[in-house]
Amino acid sequence: MTGRQTMERVIFGFAGAVLAAGTPAAVSEEKPTLRTVDIPIDGMACVVCAATVKKPVKSLDGVSKVEVSLEKRSARVTYATGRLSAERIVAAIDGLGYKAGTPREVE
Repeated sequence: MTGRQTMERVIFGFAGAVLAAGTPAAVSEEKPTLRTVDIPIDGMACVVCAATVKKPVKSLDGVSKVEVSLEKRSARVTYATGRLSAERIVAAIDGLGYKAGTPREVE
């Protein structure tokens, strides 16, 4: 095989692989399915506690909105179901030293 044949094989092989993989336009452009849940949280006693919960939960990949209520001792979280689960959000809150309860879907 000549150098030119080798180069053509590499170029055309790469082009075929790119076409087989699809272009970014071929990737689903559907909006993610969003779900909102209320999660009770035990152990929050002050506004600093609420802020301590809000920031890390908001930083989770897939979370679009977080409202933490010290009065209700809960967090209302809106997230993309294809990227995150309520169980993962609960685990993140538990990992902060608080006790997250069972999420309830908001309608």
